[in-house]
Amino acid sequence: MNNLFENAFEEGNRQKEKKNRKKVLLFCLIGTAVILGIVVIFAVSFYFVNRSFSGYDVVSEKARKDSNGVTYVPYQGNLLKYSRDGISAIDASGEVLWNGGYEMEHPAVEMRGDYVMVADIGAKKFYVYNGEDQGVCIETMLPIGRAKICEGGKVAVLVQDEDSDVINIYDPYSTVDPLNVEIPTNVADDGYPLDFDLSPDGNSFVISYMLVDNGSMQNKVCFYNFTEVGQDQNMLVGGKAFEKTIPSHIGFLSDDRVAIFCEDRFTLFDNMKKPEQVFEKVFDKDVKSADFDEENILIITGTAGNAEDQTVYLYNFRGKEELAQKIPYSYSNLLMSDGEIIFTDDRSCHILRKNGNEKFSFEFANKCDFFLPASKDNQYYYLDEVSIQLVKLSG
Repeated sequence: MNNLFENAFEEGNRQKEKKNRKKVLLFCLIGTAVILGIVVIFAVSFYFVNRSFSGYDVVSEKARKDSNGVTYVPYQGNLLKYSRDGISAIDASGEVLWNGGYEMEHPAVEMRGDYVMVADIGAKKFYVYNGEDQGVCIETMLPIGRAKICEGGKVAVLVQDEDSDVINIYDPYSTVDPLNVEIPTNVADDGYPLDFDLSPDGNSFVISYMLVDNGSMQNKVCFYNFTEVGQDQNMLVGGKAFEKTIPSHIGFLSDDRVAIFCEDRFTLFDNMKKPEQVFEKVFDKDVKSADFDEENILIITGTAGNAEDQTVYLYNFRGKEELAQKIPYSYSNLLMSDGEIIFTDDRSCHILRKNGNEKFSFEFANKCDFFLPASKDNQYYYLDEVSIQLVKLSG
């Protein structure tokens, strides 16, 4: 009897061990499958994220019926087309999304968020469009030298007289008075304005000047704030002298951080109510190009006329370097958009990803007027002299 119980017990243990071995084997198979799946997904993702293209397929094509005086820029995945006779937004099929009519000799366009501003440089009017109406026209008392727009639709306009300049801040959609702020400057005392920008919220303004005094060049940047802090100080809340370099380009990265781009460096300032320098990078070669988007600052250094002596740098908004790489591209136009840097010339286009991998390199048979990003991945607008093509990268 005992032998029967012992045999039954041993048989039960063998069955349990057999089941356990099956479970372990099943778990191992599942684990291996999961790991292989992750590896495959990673490999496929890496391939598509870093894939290099050598050609393109035409998705759609539309004949161009405009003159050489028409300019195209990317606009919310579509195209913005403007000239001396008007402006319009068009989609990939050529359908007009909105348009505005005007007559200008020297139209200049600026975009931020949902707003588009067109100013007639040297004349006395500008228009603001929000894509929903026919636009708002503002007339100035003096000729416009330059204008910038912020995300909320406010516009900073530099108007110029012979001996003085005035910075006007407008709210085109105000039901009371569109002119919010006037900042008078004097050319003899302050110098010639080089560049300026308005913060996204419209509360801060930064401008750079160049002054030549007795043969000596002096450069400076002035910070203005339109909140209660600035009101206590006649709106001027800070300044910075740039003695040996020219602050030629200014761009707000956020409401409270601004970048000053010079011929050999860029500098970051924080806290627009009490501006302070928080970072500066000086390069050993001249800055050929500078730009920024929602995440990064782009700097290209090198020797003029030498495409083999160029380096592209990317920095985050804290000043941390994220890319430093030599590039051999000849280019006349530069655009940074959606994680890519697009270099175009008359007959060539090169697209560099922010991770340093080249996405696209191509030599066109026809003249390339524009090569601009579209709304879908790997799709772009290629404009030559006779057509607008929506193309998808291939090869």
